[in-house]
Amino acid sequence: MVLRALRDAGDRPVSLAELRERGIANPAAVIYELELAGYEIDRVHRHGRLLGVRLGSPAEPRHEPGRGRRFGR
Repeated sequence: MVLRALRDAGDRPVSLAELRERGIANPAAVIYELELAGYEIDRVHRHGRLLGVRLGSPAEPRHEPGRGRRFGR
């Protein structure tokens, strides 16, 4: 849902409050997980305050060869 909202917004930053209104209980944690998955997330600030986040370019996750995550090992 967060990824769709960011893609739909284009260059417009999406606030955490807007993501909460869309039913995302903890949007900051979801943003962090998207970053871990390789998505570039830009944080947009004005006068030192966070306005929102948007997808950086490219809008697809970066994949680093040999840097896969291992679970349960």
